Amino acid sequence: MLSEKLKPEHNRYDNIWEIRRRYPSAELLKEMISKVRVAEISAEDFLQIGRALIFHDVKKFIRGVLQKRMIRLPIWKIVVPRLNGKTGAIYYIAYGEDYNRIFRGTFGYCGTGPHESALIEAVFEAYELYFEVRDGDYLLGFLYPRF
Repeated sequence: MLSEKLKPEHNRYDNIWEIRRRYPSAELLKEMISKVRVAEISAEDFLQIGRALIFHDVKKFIRGVLQKRMIRLPIWKIVVPRLNGKTGAIYYIAYGEDYNRIFRGTFGYCGTGPHESALIEAVFEAYELYFEVRDGDYLLGFLYPRF
């Protein structure tokens, strides 16, 4: 669980820090870290669009990022708010030499979406990976090659 430190800058626009005070459990975090190198990722686990591999399952996304040897830091956290500004999507993007690995989480909602985002942030922080937050304008640049 989290210490009583201040809310990180990369959580300024979402409610993921608050969710992480309760989730994931220490047991789930330990399980995710211990199984990262064991589980295989197959082509059925993602959709390929241009240079992007878009994962459907949060655990497979985490494994797909951590199993890759050449991921360029930071992990991009693209926040796309809804018009009300209190809910929206968070796209986590790991920029790789071959493909960018992407997962769509959410913030501000009830249900599994924000918990998936909390799991990503907890596991990546345990690996000392850091996030850089940007708005939705950055998203398309990760999907298609730069000229």
